[in-house]
Amino acid sequence: MSEHLHALEILDLPRPAPGRMAPVARGVYRLCMPVAFAPGHVNVWAIEDQDADGPCWTLVDAGFPDDATRAHWLQALAGDLAGRPVRRILITHCHPDHFGLGDWLATQTGGRIWMSLGEYLTAQAWFGDTPASAMDLMAAFFRQHGLPPAQTEAMQREGSRYRRTVGSVPTAMRRVLPGEVITIGEDAWEAIVGHGHSPEHLSFYRAHDPVLIAGDMLLPTISPNTPTLPFEPETDAVAHYLDSIERFRLLAAHTVVLPAHGDPYRGVGLRVDQLRLHHEKRLVQIASLCETPTSAFDLLPRLFKRELDSFQTRFAMGEVIAHLNHLRQTGGLRRLHDGDGVFRFTQP
Repeated sequence: MSEHLHALEILDLPRPAPGRMAPVARGVYRLCMPVAFAPGHVNVWAIEDQDADGPCWTLVDAGFPDDATRAHWLQALAGDLAGRPVRRILITHCHPDHFGLGDWLATQTGGRIWMSLGEYLTAQAWFGDTPASAMDLMAAFFRQHGLPPAQTEAMQREGSRYRRTVGSVPTAMRRVLPGEVITIGEDAWEAIVGHGHSPEHLSFYRAHDPVLIAGDMLLPTISPNTPTLPFEPETDAVAHYLDSIERFRLLAAHTVVLPAHGDPYRGVGLRVDQLRLHHEKRLVQIASLCETPTSAFDLLPRLFKRELDSFQTRFAMGEVIAHLNHLRQTGGLRRLHDGDGVFRFTQP
């Protein structure tokens, strides 16, 4: 969405070259890592730190587990990051473009993974050696919302490849608690937990010279995916997300927001308004399309004008189901369970 986007103050800061880093705030540096899917990059962050042995680094997020990202990290560790050891790696959430190289990066640097328990356990369920297949569960869930068998099978194949790509998952980590204050160098950073995009997403806020490392919660040009997940099939992810971003209104108005995708900006309260408006419009649109009983899959071509591959369909189905759940739980739609086993939604 782009309503009033011009009013956000996008900061005129250079985007660092691959394998390099660039300053974005006092003691905070940006590195850009590639991803093979939109939006084409993920920002990770290096913060000047200090421990009993002297200067060191705290990193935030690890990037997607591919050869290009590994090469960029090795270049950075031998170049701009050289001279200080990496002591810890804060993970905002368990999606592969943030968490995927966490175990590899920890092994390379000796740094310790810090993340929320909810994200760690979700990563173990999705990418670890679990007896139950998360993709089988997701396929059955989406079939219940109208996705045809041929497409669920393609999604299962894609998901298995995705899971293999992530590879190793850390066997241990240091848990970050909601509201915990982490000392990095001489500064206090508060851990802010958000929901809706992922189970227990962490953002990190420094009140002095205010900076928010926002992860995926407050992207400047796109709305983050807010999916209903198969292991929480009735959850209202939209409400969880909107409730979570309201907390950011309490931050200083001149806070520099460091998003995981896109460029740093100011205007945290305005961005909350824009994201709320986006979801309000989408809810009105979906409700209007359910004059007759309609499944989540039925809505896809009416909401997304381009053809979706199996990877995109997975995200789109989760997002649409989340909005349908919200409308059902707030009285805007009724849910019907027809004889074919598919959930359909209709106006009251």
